[in-house]
Amino acid sequence: MRGLPKSLRRTLKHAAGLVGISWPKESRDLLAERVRLSVQARSPLWLLLTLLNVQLPVTVKIGGIPVTVRTKTPDLEVAISCLCGEFDPLCAAVPNLRHRLIIDAGGYIGTAAIAFAKRYPKSTVVTLEPNTANYRILVKNTAAWSNIIAMNAALAPDPGVSTLYNRGTGEWGFTLIEKAADRSTTPIESVQCITVDQIVGQIGSGGIDILKIDIEGGEHALLSRNTGWINKTTGICIELHDRIVPGCSEVWHAATAGRNNFASDGEKHISLKAA
Repeated sequence: MRGLPKSLRRTLKHAAGLVGISWPKESRDLLAERVRLSVQARSPLWLLLTLLNVQLPVTVKIGGIPVTVRTKTPDLEVAISCLCGEFDPLCAAVPNLRHRLIIDAGGYIGTAAIAFAKRYPKSTVVTLEPNTANYRILVKNTAAWSNIIAMNAALAPDPGVSTLYNRGTGEWGFTLIEKAADRSTTPIESVQCITVDQIVGQIGSGGIDILKIDIEGGEHALLSRNTGWINKTTGICIELHDRIVPGCSEVWHAATAGRNNFASDGEKHISLKAA
């Protein structure tokens, strides 16, 4: 129950003792995490529905920004992370925009796009989410932000149609990889694929200021061919998923050779165009 106020930890333990519950540590930690998220989002309803094992959309406010999240999904955890500083190192590395174009590949429910749109109000933020159910939530969450363009598509090195697969890790882990190295996959739906160059052409920009890539192993193919867009991009923030496709780190370092690269939080890596 680390991370919760001591008074709240004592209350939870006392309540468990009153009803004679003896919880394994994993169960206590899971409950504590759910309570922490609900407190941060100020949403007892989210906690209640989660504890009841019911999946429904709930509107919460995070940092004063209303967003819709689904219970029984990673939505709230992702929303809090995105809107409470996850991309601060990237924004600090790219304080000013030249092209006023940001691409968010792996948009999920739209909270990363909102974080960028808020930080760079004069930019155009293109956010891509291939999964239909996630995309519906993304559209709802970004509707109030006039500088966000939502696309129901996957970022890939070539245009066309591909299959989206479920790796069994929740709504945030869908992938274009049919045979993931870490888990078995099941097909979900067909998705439209779009390239970085197509997006730049549609927006009419000469380059990209920020490209955020979190595409669950799809980065291996994206960085392996048709990579001319890298030299047109000021800052790239990527999550590398070697566990899904071995070799993602290797193609990343090869594709961004000569740029200023450094590791950020967790799986994130940042690459900046050399001056």
